[in-house]
Amino acid sequence: MTRRLATLLVPVLLLSGCAAFSGHDDDLYSLRRDAQVAYAGDQDERAEKLLLGVTRAVPNDVEAWFYLGNLYARTNRPDQAAQAYQKALMLNGNDAKVWHNLGVVRLREAWAALIQAYNAGPSDDPLHARLEALISGMEKLPLDGLSRTAKPASPAPAKKQ
Repeated sequence: MTRRLATLLVPVLLLSGCAAFSGHDDDLYSLRRDAQVAYAGDQDERAEKLLLGVTRAVPNDVEAWFYLGNLYARTNRPDQAAQAYQKALMLNGNDAKVWHNLGVVRLREAWAALIQAYNAGPSDDPLHARLEALISGMEKLPLDGLSRTAKPASPAPAKKQ
């Protein structure tokens, strides 16, 4: 009797497990789709919550970490952006767009630090001339917002196709 019951229950349990897994895939698909829609629609708070949900459900999702980094970059949270990009790079160290965006975030942080140093020090300090040279060199970079008259802006992150 026990063996017969087990024979009947095993297929039922396997099928219910498949159904549960399929439902999880559907939920994850919906979560990703909703995150993409919120991100594209500049619904930053909602996109952040949804992207964090994706990264919790699938911690090795490079694309979710990439878009989370972009979201943090565009909302002027460079440290969090860098952490998200670095997580993406730990998962796939050959992604040029992630490397690009991490570089842009770090350049903007360097820019802000150099401007602060330039403005904080006296003009007769030898460091002032070095800072002037660095800032002038950085202003030649093809990045939006690297101008002494403009407040450092959040980067325009590269998008994945």
